Amino acid sequence: MLSFAFKILWPSLPFMDRVGLVFLLCFAIAIVAVVAVARGDAALRIELKDIDYSTTTGFNVAAVVITLILIALYATWW
Repeated sequence: MLSFAFKILWPSLPFMDRVGLVFLLCFAIAIVAVVAVARGDAALRIELKDIDYSTTTGFNVAAVVITLILIALYATWW
């Protein structure tokens, strides 16, 4: 919507500059929205202290194998 508005209101603005400007405006709007929203209740928060984020050995081996396959594919066809 912002990009279309800039295209109509400022037609001489190059596309790449318009995209950058729209990104910065969206970023600013997101920051204002986060700051404007009131802090939630402590009862609604999720406790993460008791969660275990470790992975299994099988998962780690599979991740390394997939990474090596992707490296080989990129090295071969890029």
